[in-house]
Amino acid sequence: MKDEMREKWLHTMEIYDEYERKIAMLRAQKRLVFPTTEERRAEIIAETKKILGYREELMPTLHNVEELQKHDFGTYTVTQLRYETWNGFYGCASFFLPKGDEKVPLVCQMCGHGDEGRRAHSYMMMAHKLASSGAAVIIPDNIGQGDRADEEKANHNFCHTPFYCGISLQGMIVMETHAVIKYMMKHPRVDTERIGACGNSGGGTLALFAAACIPEIKVISSSGYPCEFTYILMKERRHCCCNLLPGIARGPEMWEILSTFAPKPMLLEQGRFDDLIPIDYAQRNARKVENVYIQHGCRDNFKFTFTQEKHPWAEADVLKISQFLATHLGVAWDESIPCEEILDKRSEFSVDILDRSITTAECAENITGIKMPEGTKIWEIFRPKFEGREITPDEIMDDLGRGEVMRVLAQFECTVKEL
Repeated sequence: MKDEMREKWLHTMEIYDEYERKIAMLRAQKRLVFPTTEERRAEIIAETKKILGYREELMPTLHNVEELQKHDFGTYTVTQLRYETWNGFYGCASFFLPKGDEKVPLVCQMCGHGDEGRRAHSYMMMAHKLASSGAAVIIPDNIGQGDRADEEKANHNFCHTPFYCGISLQGMIVMETHAVIKYMMKHPRVDTERIGACGNSGGGTLALFAAACIPEIKVISSSGYPCEFTYILMKERRHCCCNLLPGIARGPEMWEILSTFAPKPMLLEQGRFDDLIPIDYAQRNARKVENVYIQHGCRDNFKFTFTQEKHPWAEADVLKISQFLATHLGVAWDESIPCEEILDKRSEFSVDILDRSITTAECAENITGIKMPEGTKIWEIFRPKFEGREITPDEIMDDLGRGEVMRVLAQFECTVKEL
């Protein structure tokens, strides 16, 4: 091995090590303060919104809502919706509505990553179980996912423009989801006192932040994500941009954000053989959240459970989560409800979005009034440092087999950024 290569390897190791120690130090400096007072709860919510770049003045309102194709499944109908959130920025959703005239609860089902978006097998199964039990369900495609995904994944996975604009991709997703829920609560059939939410993986991320940022939700389940931010963000690989949270190492941990939902009912659920979120981390997070519910005197409103499954929702996950939501939303639940028909029809639920919508980057620039120079790299937004000095790509290894090292280091710098 050439001397220059050895030096680059050594220097890259030094930089990685410094970030490991810095993140560990930030964790060690945090004080243990339970969010059982309204003052502490408000602090956590404010810190969370600051990290997300969630700002009331940027909140969109659903408009130009169109009802497209509608399918009848006997006890309920499914309508495909297309709408604008921010001006020129189009979204879509599947709306499951039980037949009848009575008021029904509404569940917002939050999607994770996957090429099919809201039309994925497990999401259709979950929505079918809930709608057949008597709950309305709205499943929006997240920004840049499902029918909103471009081939280069530039509208989601690689979209770092929001960070340059002083917000975040996850913050945009949370704000947009809040707007969807607010709009659906105006539906004449929806009981506004019975609003639920659930999500897995990236949807579990969204559900975690929704627990703090969307007060209209009365019962929630998050799965395939709740553990510890530092574990997630110290992974030495390229993250999807929705996973990047500026300054999170200085802010609240997952258990604190989730705890702001107490005393309302919460289910944390995890696949025991999930290769992305280790069960031990999930259990440690759950133990901390459970203690807050105990301190509130509402232990029965919190539940942690796991299945013998992997990361994606399997039928066992769908059954546990749908039963929890149905119970706390006051509707009947029957695990034997077959769902072959909805699974056969889901391919017909696609909605044309990309031909009419501005990009995520354009939307971020429009709503903030900040323009990112063309060609800006993520490490030019979050500039990696070593011993206080900004580093350059030519002094370190380019790729260690898990993506550009400069991008990984930029993710670390994003994590430790000053709030």
